[in-house]
Amino acid sequence: MVAVPHKDAERFVASPPEGVFLFLVHGADAGMVRERALAIISQRVDDRRDPFQFVELSGDAVSADPLTLLDEANTTPLFGGKRAILVETGAKSVIPAVTSLVSAPPAACTVVLTAGALKKDAPLRKLVESAKGGAGIECQPDTEQDVHALVDRSLKEAGLVASPEARALLLAALGEDRLMSRGELAKLILYMHGREHVEAADVEAIVAHASNIASDRVVTAAFGGEAGETLDAYFAQGGEPGGVLFGALRYAVALHRARIAMEREGGRMDVGKNALFRAGFGFMHSGLMEAQLKAWSSARLAPLIEPLREAQTRARANAASAQMEAERALWRVAKAVRGR
Repeated sequence: MVAVPHKDAERFVASPPEGVFLFLVHGADAGMVRERALAIISQRVDDRRDPFQFVELSGDAVSADPLTLLDEANTTPLFGGKRAILVETGAKSVIPAVTSLVSAPPAACTVVLTAGALKKDAPLRKLVESAKGGAGIECQPDTEQDVHALVDRSLKEAGLVASPEARALLLAALGEDRLMSRGELAKLILYMHGREHVEAADVEAIVAHASNIASDRVVTAAFGGEAGETLDAYFAQGGEPGGVLFGALRYAVALHRARIAMEREGGRMDVGKNALFRAGFGFMHSGLMEAQLKAWSSARLAPLIEPLREAQTRARANAASAQMEAERALWRVAKAVRGR
C-alpha cells in the first residue's frame, strides 16, 4: 500500500492511517526501530501493558508455525477492544505467515513487524509495501540535527540548562542508537535531580562514552600543540594511560582520513568537519575543528600513526610504564605541531 521514507516516518508514526493494519518498521538503528514500533502499538491499543491487548512473538516462532501469527491476530481480547502484535523478525523467513495474514486480514488487530536494514527489493519489504493495508517504514540513524533536537527537547522538558561544553559532550556521546540515547538522557536527568544547570563534569560522571571524550580533549590539545597542563590534569584526576593512547591513535587516524577527504575535494573544510563528526569528535567546537584541519596535512599525519600504535602496544605489555609511554607519545605529537 505504501512505503514511508525516513523523512516522513515520525509524522506517519504519530498518526498511522486507520486503513493500515500491517506495519514493517526496518532500519539499521535498532533502538529507533523498536521505539517507532511501540509508538504505533500505543496508538492502536488502550493499554500496551495488558497481555490480552498486546503480545510479542519471536520471528523464529512465527517461522516455525506460520499459522501462529494468523491465530493470534484473530484472537479476541478477553475484555474486548483492539489487539496488537509485535514480531521481531530474524534470520528465518516469516513470509509464509505474513502472506496468510495479508490474504485474510484480521478485523481488529494491528501487526507490527520489525527488521534490520532492508533493501528496496527485499522480499518481506516488497510483500508488506504492496499489500492492501500494509506500510513499510524506513528508519535511518539519527542525523546531527536529530541529536541536537533530542537533547534540546529532553533538557527543556526536564527544566535543565546545559553549559555549551556540557551540551557539546552530550552531542558527541549520543546518537548511535535512539533508545540508548534516550536512556543516557534519562540517567542524566535523574542524576541532576534538585539542580538546574548541567556542567561538563555532570555529563562525564553519568553518560556512557563521555569519559572517553574527556581523554579525547587531552588528545585534541596535543594535536593543537599543547600537552602540558591538560595531560597533567588528566592523570591527576585518575585518567587511564591506555585510554589516552587509544584516543590519540583513534584521533590521528580520524584526522588523517578527514584530511585525505578534504584534499580529494579541493580542500573543502565542510568535508573534513563532517568526517571528524562521523568519527565521534562532534564535541569539538567548529573553530577548533577548522584550526586542526588547517594545521595538519595527510602527509604529516601519516608518520604519527605507527609510533602511536607501538606506544599503545608497549603500554599494554607493561602497566608500570604505561603513563610514561602516554606522556612521551603526546609530547611527540605536540612537538610535531610546534616544529612544523
